[in-house]
Amino acid sequence: MEIKLLEKSYLNVSGKLYDSEFINLTNIKDNRIALDESTLFLNEKEKELLNIQPIMNFNDAVYVFKYENIYGMICDVPITEYHSGRIKCHELVIPDIVQGMLSNLHGYNCEAAPILLGHGKRVDYESYIHELKFTENFVLDGIEIFVFCGEEARKIIEEFSDEENLYVADGHHRLYTTSLASFKNSVLSCLISFDYLDILPIHRVIPHVDAQLFEKAKEFIFKKFEIMPEDTPLSKGKIRIEYDEEKFVVNLIDLNSDAFWNNDIYRLNTQIISQAFRIFDTNSLRYLSDSEFIKYKQDAMKNDVLIETYPVDNEEFVECADNNCIMPPKSTWFSPKFPSFLIFKQYK
Repeated sequence: MEIKLLEKSYLNVSGKLYDSEFINLTNIKDNRIALDESTLFLNEKEKELLNIQPIMNFNDAVYVFKYENIYGMICDVPITEYHSGRIKCHELVIPDIVQGMLSNLHGYNCEAAPILLGHGKRVDYESYIHELKFTENFVLDGIEIFVFCGEEARKIIEEFSDEENLYVADGHHRLYTTSLASFKNSVLSCLISFDYLDILPIHRVIPHVDAQLFEKAKEFIFKKFEIMPEDTPLSKGKIRIEYDEEKFVVNLIDLNSDAFWNNDIYRLNTQIISQAFRIFDTNSLRYLSDSEFIKYKQDAMKNDVLIETYPVDNEEFVECADNNCIMPPKSTWFSPKFPSFLIFKQYK
């Protein structure tokens, strides 16, 4: 696997951290953030606050980071590795999203959030840090960042020369968009070993289901599936359904096939959501992380159907990607994700 240094990059040293979904692109001019009137999703005050945040320039660099006991690296990954199939994907790419992203690439000059790539090898970053050959180091709101430049950075990326594949945990659309952009040949990337990555569940909410429809769905489910008590621990193949004051666990039907066809979300979509609840447009559903789901349950409407799921494990995820299987949308939520607007890569 070829990994590259970041030819021209910047680190936001303000100490302010933003969610990974905050901003993917920005403009930097004369070594300063330069968001202008073309950025419509922020108001003038928000842009002014971002534009005055101090940044430092580092060339031919990689950024090794430590967060609690998790290590990873921010670097550049050539799009040729995506074309070759060595970067493994597991989600469909939506054309409308790509069209908007491609337009935005022309309007900005820096990536402001890395895609997330998982890998099998566990790199001993701690040994490189202990050698004290980094150019600079910072502690920014709990994240330790070590900047390696030039030859010292090249030593670290050589660790990946024998790595066969990287796996896209987050950033399918940004990868595909870059593959279409003739002026951009690499992607700002966050590399984290699967030893440090957790795959968390994404739960579902079917909003505003009237009692009669739920009773019909429940009758179908109780007739076709094995039903277990509400406090049954979830595991692969089991989901928990809650409506008003009713709650029960459903054992999804195991299919005589491979891991893809027995993916919990695929079975949930085909066996429960479409067959039992007769919902064929999943855009009407709400998708919630663990923390969001717990909070939502406190204020959920009585006529909302809450569906709690069990996460895909790393082995199932890798097997699916290696076999070029496309998982259903909202199958995986990877943690941790590197903050947005912390490290910038200038691409034009």
